[in-house]
Amino acid sequence: MPKRVLILIGIPNFNYHNPKSAVLSYLKQIEQAFEAEGHEVVLDFRNKPNVNEDHSVAIKKKSVSQHIKDIVKLWPWFYHSLVMTKYLKSQNELYEELATLEPFDLIVEFHTVGSTIGVRLSELWSASLSVIFDSPVDEQFIEMYGTKTWNWNSIIESEKKTLQSADKIMYYSRPCQKYIEKKYDIKGQVNILPCVLTKENHVERVSSDLFYIGFIGSFLSWHKLDLLVQAFEEFYRRHNDARLILVGYGEEWNKIKKMVSSSDASSAIEMTGFVNEEELNHYKSIFTIATMPGSNWYGSPLKLFEYAQASIPFISPVSDTVSDIFEPNKHCLFVEREDEKGSLLDALETMYSKGEKRELMGKSANQMVKDNYNKKTYQEKLINCLA
Repeated sequence: MPKRVLILIGIPNFNYHNPKSAVLSYLKQIEQAFEAEGHEVVLDFRNKPNVNEDHSVAIKKKSVSQHIKDIVKLWPWFYHSLVMTKYLKSQNELYEELATLEPFDLIVEFHTVGSTIGVRLSELWSASLSVIFDSPVDEQFIEMYGTKTWNWNSIIESEKKTLQSADKIMYYSRPCQKYIEKKYDIKGQVNILPCVLTKENHVERVSSDLFYIGFIGSFLSWHKLDLLVQAFEEFYRRHNDARLILVGYGEEWNKIKKMVSSSDASSAIEMTGFVNEEELNHYKSIFTIATMPGSNWYGSPLKLFEYAQASIPFISPVSDTVSDIFEPNKHCLFVEREDEKGSLLDALETMYSKGEKRELMGKSANQMVKDNYNKKTYQEKLINCLA
């Protein structure tokens, strides 16, 4: 029987019209899976573009408040406590807005820090609650901001309440499941399914006399792009036909830009910033190999799936979740934890010198993704996990 399904993310100012957002792309994929089953689905419940503040007003406000904000930021705990207090208040306002809607039969919540919105709505409407566990909220918060806050107990309790109240939970890997079930008393049905963005556009890879090493993704500290640049400098001294292309943007952009600018290999490194889909496909077509040298232990490796979809041989971090999905020497090469730079250099050398092996790994990863995560199969798995 068709259900009314609300796909929920507890970020009060979430932009449902940002084409660069991987989270939005994933939520839309879930929306499409439920719609394909005949359900009535609501994702953007406001169904209107985010209205940006008038730019001239924003500049005036910034000129008045930025100096104060910069001073407060000198005390990260205090600053992020203030920000989180305001954020939690906005989450409550989001709940109150959603509570005025016609009731839903099922809530699918992509859980984020501080949110108990899904639990509260499920109680209000007597609805089923399915939760996508994206990250341990405490670890991710510290990873991003480097501090706890005075709201810390509320942050932990929101995760506990949500997961213990869920009828279904979808984890990205078995290590994620094991981690949570050690912390909380989980009663709901549990399923394992990595977060994958299924892309059906075909990328025709082209050969080159140059050895192109590619990275696609966000410039975040846990992706360890500084490690990649350092390893590439040494690799380039051995192989002057090597090139490094960094596609994307993020918080570490200025740091990496500065590293590249002062590097002896700067002429062989390209930083593209954000690119559109056509430009992205061009870069994927010329990559000899690709890499994501670092990751946190829990994150689903979106970009590794993207490399595999394009049959690009890749070098991966040996994180708990990645190791639960990809097999070393069959699907990819791993950067070992003990000696990351040396291990990355060894993997680059193997990829450079053993062309047949790298192409076999690229094809093997591609076939694994085709077999398990093609659009139709993945939609069916999403429904099985969440409906």
